[in-house]
Amino acid sequence: MNILKRIEDYSIAAGLFAVTILLFVNIVLRYAFAANTTWAEEFIRYVMIWITFIGGSVCFRKGMHVGVDFIMDLVKGKAKKGLQLFIHIISMIFLAFLIKYGIDLVIFTMNTGQITPSLQIPLFYIYLAIPVGSGLSLLHLVINSVKLFREKSDDQPIHEMTER
Repeated sequence: MNILKRIEDYSIAAGLFAVTILLFVNIVLRYAFAANTTWAEEFIRYVMIWITFIGGSVCFRKGMHVGVDFIMDLVKGKAKKGLQLFIHIISMIFLAFLIKYGIDLVIFTMNTGQITPSLQIPLFYIYLAIPVGSGLSLLHLVINSVKLFREKSDDQPIHEMTER
C-alpha cells in the first residue's frame, strides 16, 4: 500500500507542478510577447480532471470523505460505528456505479475514436480518470471499512485510524 500511496501523492504533485508551470509560461507568453500556446488550456483542463479523481482517492485513503462532523459528534459508541459503516457502504455502492459507468464511457469513447481538439490524443485517456480514481477510492474505502470494523475504540476518528 505504501507504493500505491506514493504513486498517488507523486502523481498529484507532478500534475500540480506541471499545471502551475504551464499556466505561468502561458500567461507570460500571452501578456509579454502577445503569443499563446493553443494546447495549454486543454492540457491544464485534462490534468486537473486527473488530479481531481486521484485526489478523491487520497481523501478516501485519509478518511476525509462524506460525513457530517456535527452528526458524528452527537453519536457515540456502537451507533457511531454503525453510522460510519453505513456511510461507507453507501459510498461503496456509489463508487461501484461510477466505476461501471466510467468503464462504459471509456469503451464507448474508444470505439468512436474521438480525439481531443488541440492535443490530438484519444479522448478515452481523459475519461479513464473516472474508473481509475473511483477504483482507487473504492479500494481505500474497503480498507478503511475493514479497519473500522476491527477497531475496538468506537470514538476514534477514522482519519486517525488510516494514518497508522
